[in-house]
Amino acid sequence: MAEYLYAGTKRNGAKVQSKIAAQTESEARLKLRLMGIYVTAIGIGRLKSAKTSGPSINLGALFTKLLNPQAKSGLAKMGTEDLMIFTKQMATLIDAGIAIVGSLDMLANQAVNPNIRAIIDHVREQVEGGKDLATALEKHPEAFDTTYVALVRAGAQSGQLDVMMKKLTVYIEKASKLKKQLVSALSYPAIVMLIAVGLTFAMLMFVVPMFAKNYKDAGKPLPGLTQGVIDFSDWFKDNFYIVGIVIFVVGVVISRWKNTTKGRAQFDALLLKLPIFGILVQKIAIARFTGTMATLVSSGIGLPEALKICARASGNAVIEKDIGRVEDGVVKGKSLAEMLGKSPYFPSMVAGMIGIGESTGRLDSMLEKIALVYEEDVEAAMAAALKMVEPAMFIIVGGLVGFILLAMYLPIFDMASTVG
Repeated sequence: MAEYLYAGTKRNGAKVQSKIAAQTESEARLKLRLMGIYVTAIGIGRLKSAKTSGPSINLGALFTKLLNPQAKSGLAKMGTEDLMIFTKQMATLIDAGIAIVGSLDMLANQAVNPNIRAIIDHVREQVEGGKDLATALEKHPEAFDTTYVALVRAGAQSGQLDVMMKKLTVYIEKASKLKKQLVSALSYPAIVMLIAVGLTFAMLMFVVPMFAKNYKDAGKPLPGLTQGVIDFSDWFKDNFYIVGIVIFVVGVVISRWKNTTKGRAQFDALLLKLPIFGILVQKIAIARFTGTMATLVSSGIGLPEALKICARASGNAVIEKDIGRVEDGVVKGKSLAEMLGKSPYFPSMVAGMIGIGESTGRLDSMLEKIALVYEEDVEAAMAAALKMVEPAMFIIVGGLVGFILLAMYLPIFDMASTVG
């Protein structure tokens, strides 16, 4: 049996630090919990805590703050995979008849990531203190978004929390798939352009100077295009660090602008206007909206509240604002189909199908069907978009490399024509 040092807080708020004998850390934590002590740090020999004993610089946090000044400090965001595992395990444990506090305790003890463990521990402490699960989860928006909290609250109120957790798992999986598709679609052109920039950098730094040395030794006048590329290469070699600094500063400015309310709205509006990819972004937003609405409505959440949650889940500030307009109309007594029919972002087919769902009393199932159609449509649209973009990307890369090579070989072509 080992002796564990611990620090914690009693139910009355008094801080305590002492030691306790136990076979394992989990057993020590359980004993302390039964004593009414919430553990903040524990360990053999020295306390294990998320906090460090001395001052330290978190470069990752500083960089994140630099790019996004509105970012809140605190626990790291729970990843999609971690959230899905947590939700599945909660569903299984609650279905097996284990109380919420006990379920959370088991999940906290087996969590490997200290951030996730800290989040679950705090949620458990809140529930032990008398808060309902949804309210406890709500205190961690970095891990559980408004949709997640709303569905957990609906499940708890209906007495079907285990069923709701299973439904949440499916929702998270679908939302993650749509997000990955959007990132994949937008990152492909960026990666190709990065390769083009890298090739251009390598040619200006290494290839062009080799040609320039040979031509300088020959002592013959060069064509204007060749001389211009060599002059630019010389300037770039001497000032490439300035170019790097400028690119970094511009990147930081754009990132900070994009993370402001106005900047995000302008950036998202630009995304919707992009050729080829704009329609894909719109379809993904519709799939997210209808999928989230289907889950919320089938869980018994009213239309106005469901629309408010869906607006944030759409992933696009412009469409979020438009859904807010739809919500205002529904609150005033207008139908969902009527309000969506006036939107420039939702096709008439979507409004028509939702109208049928409203009139037949099967809105949730109709929303699920629309979401399924658009999820399949997104995959097809992304494949088509990539087929259209690939040739353009190769033309850009080939054009940049070909232009530099042509400029370098022009003197050789001139010499060959003179000899001929």
